[in-house]
Amino acid sequence: MKRWLNNLLILLLLLWTLPTVAESLRVNSDWLNQNLAKEKLVIVDTRPIEDYELGHIPGAISLPDNLTYQHKEQSGQIVEPNIIQNILRERGIDTESFVVVYDDGSLVDAARVFWTLEVYGLRQVRVLNGGFADWQAKKLTVNTDTPKVETSNYVVRIDHRRIASKFSTRLATINPNQRVIDARSEKAYRGEVSTAERFGHIPTAINISVHQHFEQQAANGKHLLPIDELREIYKDVPK
Repeated sequence: MKRWLNNLLILLLLLWTLPTVAESLRVNSDWLNQNLAKEKLVIVDTRPIEDYELGHIPGAISLPDNLTYQHKEQSGQIVEPNIIQNILRERGIDTESFVVVYDDGSLVDAARVFWTLEVYGLRQVRVLNGGFADWQAKKLTVNTDTPKVETSNYVVRIDHRRIASKFSTRLATINPNQRVIDARSEKAYRGEVSTAERFGHIPTAINISVHQHFEQQAANGKHLLPIDELREIYKDVPK
């Protein structure tokens, strides 16, 4: 639970902090279907490999979200640079790739991979709103072919603007121009429940639950709110 809230908050903050380009950080199924032949497009399926093999968006490659963790069952720490370099090279991804990531429609695994790719220097990453659930709901083509890719020459580069340490988070708690946002439920924020060892929240953190950021959707996956509505949610947060 803690990991997926973190993943979604990362994506939501990226969408909100860049209001002039935020809409371009998400794409919908219709757009993707019309642009499957786009130059340098790489579609990344972040679901478990078993789900990928049962059917996926045409041309998609498999990059399960668990590959982006050092030890997924222990913490949310990001995979080491030398490992991600090999993972991306094997999948033909480099810094010039136009990457669209998707998951089952929960926007959990997609958010994690989205963030990882941005941390490691990719500049053109998008998330598929509604994920595979939306693609299927629109009865768009699905296949089981595994595309052949040419190994890339990707060299790892870390974008430190996309990742925070314990130290930088502590500094943020005393900086009036920064805010720590707790994306858990209100009960978790108040310390009434916790999936972690400790209860409560980071000092000065404000609570904006991740569940506030979605439209009411059903079978066709979760969809992020329009940018104007997200901006309203964050109107009192320092820019």
